[in-house]
Amino acid sequence: MLRGLAAAAAAAALAVAALAACGEPDTLSDEEGRIVAGARERLDDAIDTEETLRTSRVEARRLRREVERLVSDGSFEDATLDEFGIARLGQLRQVVPSLVNLDPQGQPRSLNRRAAAAFLRYATTDATRAMLEPARRQVSVMLHILDEADAGKDTQIPVVKESVEAFLSQLEQDTEPIWPSLGKRVAQAQVDL
Repeated sequence: MLRGLAAAAAAAALAVAALAACGEPDTLSDEEGRIVAGARERLDDAIDTEETLRTSRVEARRLRREVERLVSDGSFEDATLDEFGIARLGQLRQVVPSLVNLDPQGQPRSLNRRAAAAFLRYATTDATRAMLEPARRQVSVMLHILDEADAGKDTQIPVVKESVEAFLSQLEQDTEPIWPSLGKRVAQAQVDL
């Protein structure tokens, strides 16, 4: 009799667990949602800058000159920025936001040196290459957060308020025409969900 009751209790516990698993879709934490949303915003900045560079030679030259002026005065030579370096970083963020690394609170932290070098080299000749590094970085951040959270297709992303499947689908549509390799990474991430 006790064995029968124990077996029934175990079966009931399994049934409750199975029902709970079939309930509401998982949701990323608020912090994970903020990180994904912030990375998406910075990717959108890179997309906007790429379009500007690609569609206006005059604006591409102007942006390149301005970035060169801001990064060439020595303000970014030390790893720890003084007040002049921080001020320059704020100015650079106004010109080309994707060249600035931000802290978790969204405040300018440092110059993305690789992105700045690529920008200065390609801004007037190859818009796609000029913005590839910051775009790659933000896609990597988003995919890393989703992977670490073991997100599934139906997992909800707070802040952006959509499912991982919808989010990645839009991300692929936005990146693939400009940076096909990034679009393929996002497509593969969708398959791997």
